[in-house]
Amino acid sequence: MRTMKPKNLYRIVIGAVMILSGIVSLLLTAGETIISTMLLAAGFVFLVTGISRHRKYGEDTESDERSKKIGAYGLSWAWLTGLFFMFGLFWLDYLRFVRLSAQNALALSILVLALSAVIYQSYLFRKGDVG
Repeated sequence: MRTMKPKNLYRIVIGAVMILSGIVSLLLTAGETIISTMLLAAGFVFLVTGISRHRKYGEDTESDERSKKIGAYGLSWAWLTGLFFMFGLFWLDYLRFVRLSAQNALALSILVLALSAVIYQSYLFRKGDVG
């Protein structure tokens, strides 16, 4: 059996603690599910990331120059996508086509930024390189 990198072990432990905290929070708060949901979602992300990285890489290195370059390009493209998205939200609000609360606009922006980063990086990793 492969030994686990401390980084992956920390991810798994943090994920488990966050999931347990989310469950406890859900049971102890009546009607307030936002914090519980956030803790559960983040906990599952930490847990799945720790387990999948351990299974995929084990003791091998997780990144090299190519993967760092792909990650940087994907994040820069996601940043531009988010910038254009927020620019579009501004004009939709200014021209009164769409009226969003600040909370909804921020939530949509975060969602677009996160999803576009994952999509761009996945595309570039499948492509093999940037440039």
